[in-house]
Amino acid sequence: MMVLFHCESNPGYAASSHEHTFLDVARELAGDISNIHYAYSNLAGGMTPSLPAELTNVLHLDTQWSDPARLESIELYVKKNRIERLLGFDQPVSRPMYQALRRGGVKTFVSYWGAPMSSINSGLKLLLKKLEVSTKRYGPDHYIFQSSGMRDTAVNGRGIPLSKTSIVKTGIDTLKYAPDPCKRSYAHQCFDIPKNRRIVVFSGHMERRKGVHVILQAAKVLTQELHQKDVQFLILGNRPGERENFQEYLQDPEVNQHITFGGYRSDVPDLLKSCSIGMIASVEWDSFPMSSLEMAATELPLLVSDLPGLNEAIAKDTGMKFPVNDHVAAAKQLNSLLHQTDLLEFMGKQGRERVVKHYSRIAQANGIISVFRELEHQKEFVL
Repeated sequence: MMVLFHCESNPGYAASSHEHTFLDVARELAGDISNIHYAYSNLAGGMTPSLPAELTNVLHLDTQWSDPARLESIELYVKKNRIERLLGFDQPVSRPMYQALRRGGVKTFVSYWGAPMSSINSGLKLLLKKLEVSTKRYGPDHYIFQSSGMRDTAVNGRGIPLSKTSIVKTGIDTLKYAPDPCKRSYAHQCFDIPKNRRIVVFSGHMERRKGVHVILQAAKVLTQELHQKDVQFLILGNRPGERENFQEYLQDPEVNQHITFGGYRSDVPDLLKSCSIGMIASVEWDSFPMSSLEMAATELPLLVSDLPGLNEAIAKDTGMKFPVNDHVAAAKQLNSLLHQTDLLEFMGKQGRERVVKHYSRIAQANGIISVFRELEHQKEFVL
């Protein structure tokens, strides 16, 4: 079996978690790890250190390659290693490499998506998209999405038949991400935050679509206009130089005293244990971010912007949502939550229970395995 990534090796963030979940899937379907092959579009980053050392079948493969020699080489590799199953990450409808993979022997091809496939279309444009998809013979047999919102971009955007799609939510390690009273002050100590301040945390990329600027504006409203002083905003995930991209929102020294850019950290699970609220303020697409599950599993209520996909990260008793880009509404929601300690605790416990029940890595892996089994059962039935 081959697991095919559209990104570089050792990708970090959520993609590295998928590396481990996909390995669980491959082990179940292929048996011995010697039968599992990992392919990346770039190997410059080396392998993710936490992957097992015995995973040695690793190759450089970019599905956009069209050079005949490369296509033939991959076809021979697939044939030599008798690879019949392919799990691709964010693999689209058509790529030059797909025909070579199929010729080599790939029979079942599933693409797992963590992003939107398209903007939403309708009428003639959607019809043309559907016709185009129907002509692509070598692409994925099935597409898995992390949320209903993301599946909608495939069905009503790209023209993928609904019958060729499924939803399998992201899964996390619910033992690693769990509350721990002994670490209630861990983040306060790491960043010299006064212990009386409750921490509102964001963890993720610093891309504009993730809405960090909305969080910073909400911080100003909350601390200056609503006079909430016992709060600290902890922004995690910024690489060197990325904080400077938000300078226009960091002009007030008094507000800045309530904002901490924590950088790209390896101790996020422990940092979350000392936070009070998780906040994700995305302004563009967001599928079903893993950070939302990590926060919820640590018993943090969530405050999220009301985007398709992202809004599925909460239930009515695990968090709240606010209109996209509305930092004033976000600040008011935060103020309300911070004044209701019992509600914070209730939402946190309900959130963890929801994650443990539905969004573990085991549940994610089993969902993907079920798709493969069903596809192969259908093919056997047809034969």
